[in-house]
Amino acid sequence: MQDLGTLAYNVTYTALNPKAKIILTTRPTPLQEKAFALLGGNPARTQ
Repeated sequence: MQDLGTLAYNVTYTALNPKAKIILTTRPTPLQEKAFALLGGNPARTQ
């Protein structure tokens, strides 16, 4: 479970358009992908 906690979901904005929300997520490692597959979870929907 500790390895799964290293995924990040970042929300940022630019000075040119502060209303445009930019969402950046880290890519899961192969181990994280396997763990989420076994758990039946989707890291993009996990908060």
